[in-house]
Amino acid sequence: MTLAVIHSRHTAGTDTDHSLTAAVILDDTGIRTRVCTRDGASDLHRRATTLDAFEHVHQWAATVPTPVPVYVGDTEVRGELRRVAGAFPTLDLTPTPRGRMPALLLAAADAMSAHVAALAAAVPLPELVIATDASKNSRRRGVGVACVRADGVRRQKMVPDVGSVLAGELVAIELAVSSFRNHPLLILTDSRAALTCLGSGHPNRGTIATTVDRIHHLSHGRRVRFSWVRGHDGHPLNEAAHRLAVAARRGHEADIAPGVRAAVADNIVAPLLAAA
Repeated sequence: MTLAVIHSRHTAGTDTDHSLTAAVILDDTGIRTRVCTRDGASDLHRRATTLDAFEHVHQWAATVPTPVPVYVGDTEVRGELRRVAGAFPTLDLTPTPRGRMPALLLAAADAMSAHVAALAAAVPLPELVIATDASKNSRRRGVGVACVRADGVRRQKMVPDVGSVLAGELVAIELAVSSFRNHPLLILTDSRAALTCLGSGHPNRGTIATTVDRIHHLSHGRRVRFSWVRGHDGHPLNEAAHRLAVAARRGHEADIAPGVRAAVADNIVAPLLAAA
């Protein structure tokens, strides 16, 4: 059977971010892969690489006698393409991955990881400094967690089922390690307890042990350092991470609209952007 998938991602850097999209095509001769890249990690760059990959699949499908099922992983682009599907009679745009498509999506992810690794080998990447923090309401379960780097790039989210500040601090560190995968990292935390849990041989239990194991797994084969920074002491990154974590928690508790939450986060990191 002939089919194709298109899968995108971006990788965060300090000087230049990259958007990547992989097109994977399966036919009787085997699997062929094309990785399309653009400098920049904005939505515009992501969409551009996705459309580059789609054009590659479209050109290839013109050589096949029957319409080729293709799944586009980017939800927004997939919706736009489906609305104009009549313009691409050689393709059958599917709303969900089916048959062997999930396996092809994994192949696409592997191809992009290999591409990023090749870039990193060619040009050694600098160490990113990332601050993390967590915020918990003493009367409720759940924590807001956040991580942020010096140029204002941040990740934040609410984790409703976390029951302690320590667990939240570790989830924030995990968020940092998983969000900035392709660089050496120096992760700053104001939780000495979290650093103790990350130490070799510490007898962690329960969800703490599970989170620590995930952090170590994500850090395997990479240069990831952890360091303590005094909290609430005027350190710009630590203060930004703290405010982002609080904003994530309060935004969830007050059911604030996503657009308003994003505007609040933009205001929090504005001083970092001004200093960058």
